[in-house]
Amino acid sequence: MKIRRIFNIFILSALFCSCSSTYRSIIIETSQPSSNILPSRINSLTLMNHSINNQFRNFDEDSLQMSFYAQNFNVKNTVILDSLAADTTLNTLGHLLFENGRYNVVIPEKRNITRHDDNYYEIQEDIDWNTIKDICKTFHTDALLVIERYYNKINTSYKIYPSTEEYYKHVVASIDSKYSAAVKIYDPLEKKVIRQFEVTDTISWSDGALSTKNLFEKCPTIKNCIIQSGIQAAKDINKYLSPVWKKEERIFYVIDKEENNKIIEKLVSNNEWSKAYNYWLLFTKSPKKQIKSKADFNIAVASEMLGNIDEAIMWAKKSNKLVYRYPTELYIKKLIKRKEILLQFDSVQ
Repeated sequence: MKIRRIFNIFILSALFCSCSSTYRSIIIETSQPSSNILPSRINSLTLMNHSINNQFRNFDEDSLQMSFYAQNFNVKNTVILDSLAADTTLNTLGHLLFENGRYNVVIPEKRNITRHDDNYYEIQEDIDWNTIKDICKTFHTDALLVIERYYNKINTSYKIYPSTEEYYKHVVASIDSKYSAAVKIYDPLEKKVIRQFEVTDTISWSDGALSTKNLFEKCPTIKNCIIQSGIQAAKDINKYLSPVWKKEERIFYVIDKEENNKIIEKLVSNNEWSKAYNYWLLFTKSPKKQIKSKADFNIAVASEMLGNIDEAIMWAKKSNKLVYRYPTELYIKKLIKRKEILLQFDSVQ
């Protein structure tokens, strides 16, 4: 299945971060299951927005900024319903979900589901199942992800500090942008909402300067703040649904003369693990236990990189049986733990 192929990929993020005469060290990234990852049969999503009602509009950046200046930049709990910020959340989320490799994503050109009420803070009743079925059929996707609520709440402050014996006169401003988003994921096959969650947080900016002009040249505009909040909301949603990548170290042993070591390092740096596997396989026939055990260990690493965890465990145990090394014992434990994590992916229902 697609999910197994994806979750068995190990991304090389750094090469040969430490070296010795006996081994080379690399940094890889391994995938970890997230809390709300979808069932393995759901590999594609249509993304739509059900949060925008007639109160939303795409605020002009300058006009919005001037409205805050008119209030001396001291504004409390002002809700801003910006259609571009809501749309930015949807588009950013689609990009993140696709880039993580877990889902194929479709964002329709007409992606806003009509909402007629004025209660932007409420989550509507579930969308009609015939509508959901038609949407998924039209875009050839397994499920429908809908942003059911999105809004920003802004707090700003501006203060002048007079000069003292210790400090020049200066000004300070701050912006707190709270975002709140709610998501539902509809499964047309089972006709139920299979995931529903909310993300809420606040992004803050603050700065100071010797003049008001210099201060606001450095500070982001209100429009920029709410757009950045939409991007962060998408990142928060993505954490629920996409695999989390964790950096780990792996080593492989030097078992041949310098010229051939350069060949193997090139294969590893190019992620050509099948060729590396075949290269090391030659040394498993060595009559010398030290060489054979190192080759067995290296093949275990290559097997892991190729997604063959059971084979990796087998080769690592063979290596440890021939010649005990503490790094091999640790690696076997890592592989067993890795296998448990992969089983968690498979067990998602």
